[in-house]
Amino acid sequence: MLYDANKPFTEEEFLHPGKEYRGAPFWAWNGALDRAELLRQIGCFQEMGFGGFHIHVRSGLETPYMSGEFLDLVEACADEGERRDMLAWLYDEDRWPSGYAGGMVTREHPEYSRRQLILTVQPKPNCLYTVGRYDVHLNSAGDLASYRLLSENETADGQEWVAQVLMDRPSPRFNNATYIDTLNRNAVERFLECTHEKYRERLGNRFGHSIPAIFTDEPQFAKLEPLPIATAQSDARVVWTDDLPATYAAAYPGEDLVACLPELFWNLPDRRPSVIRYHFHNHVSERFVSAYSDTIGNWCREAGILFTGHLYEEPTLKSQSVAVGEAMGFYRSMTLPGIDMLCGYHELTPAKQTQSVVRQYGRRGMISELYGVLGWDLDFRGHKHHGDWQAA
Repeated sequence: MLYDANKPFTEEEFLHPGKEYRGAPFWAWNGALDRAELLRQIGCFQEMGFGGFHIHVRSGLETPYMSGEFLDLVEACADEGERRDMLAWLYDEDRWPSGYAGGMVTREHPEYSRRQLILTVQPKPNCLYTVGRYDVHLNSAGDLASYRLLSENETADGQEWVAQVLMDRPSPRFNNATYIDTLNRNAVERFLECTHEKYRERLGNRFGHSIPAIFTDEPQFAKLEPLPIATAQSDARVVWTDDLPATYAAAYPGEDLVACLPELFWNLPDRRPSVIRYHFHNHVSERFVSAYSDTIGNWCREAGILFTGHLYEEPTLKSQSVAVGEAMGFYRSMTLPGIDMLCGYHELTPAKQTQSVVRQYGRRGMISELYGVLGWDLDFRGHKHHGDWQAA
C-alpha cells in the first residue's frame, strides 16, 4: 500500500526519493491549535524536504482531544497534505502509551482499567479481591522448598504470603483516568470506538492513499516487579486480568495457575525450570497480542489503512518479557511494524527482529522512530550516522 512491491526501486528514486521514502516528523500538537499556523507549518515541512507528517498530540494541548474542533483541524491538515502531495500519518492517542483514548475509555468504563497481581506479606485494604493465601517455605539458597494454597481457615506454618488483585488509580498522567487492561479485548474495542472509528468517519476515504497508516505508541501491560532478593519481605507484582486463571486452564489443561502462583516469584530447588512460570509468561504474551495487536490489526485491514507503531520496552528480550511479553508475536498483525531508537546508541535486537518479521510476513517495509532524544548539540555527522546505521 505504501511501498509498491511491483515497482522497482531505481537509482533515480534512491537519489530523489518520493514521499513514501522521506521522513515524516512527529508533529507536536501541544497548545491551542490555530488552523492558519498548522497549515503554515506543513509548508515548512515540505520546504525542509519531508514527505509528510505524523499528527502527534503532546502535553499542553488546549483544543479538546478528539472533539469536533480537533477533528476539523486534522481534516484541514489532511487536505493541505493532499494539496502539497504529502502524506498525513495518524497517531492513535493523546500522548502515550496508546490505548486509553485520552482517558475516555476508563472514565466511561472503570472496569476496563489495568490490573496487576501483587504478592505481599501485608495485605492491601484497597484491593479488588484476593486470589489466594500461601504457606511458603524457602531453603537456605532462597529457593522454594515447599508451598501450598491455604484454605479459608488455615494458618501458615512458614511465611504467609497473600496474592491480591489491584486496579490502577486515576492519575493526571492519564487525564485523571487510568490506563487500560490491554489483555481485555473489550477494553481495546472501546479504544477503537473512541479514536479509530472517529478518524474513519471523517477521513476513511483517504485511508491507504494520502493517509497511509495509523501509529500506535508503546502499548504495554502492568510491568513485572520481582522480589529484589528471595528473602525480601517487600511486594512483588505481575500482570493480571480477571479471567486469566480460566483462560490459562483452557490453554494448559490440568494446570492450576492459582494453586501454583509462588512459582512465578521464587525459583525451584536445584535450578529446575518452572513449567508454570514459562506457561504463565507465554499465556500473558498471547493474551496481550490477541487482545491488542490482533484486534487493532484486524480493524486496520478492514478499514484499508496500515497498522504501524512500536512497543514499550523493546530493546532486549529481558525488557520485553517484563512489560509486553515478546515483541515478535505482537508484530504479526502490524502491516508496517516499527521500532523506537531515539537515543544515541544502537539496539540490534529490535532492529533485527522487526526486519525478520517483515521478511517472514512479506510486509512492504518497517518504520523507525529516531532522532528524538539525541540532544540539542547533535551535529550533521551524528544525524547522518544514526540514519545510515538504521537504514543498514
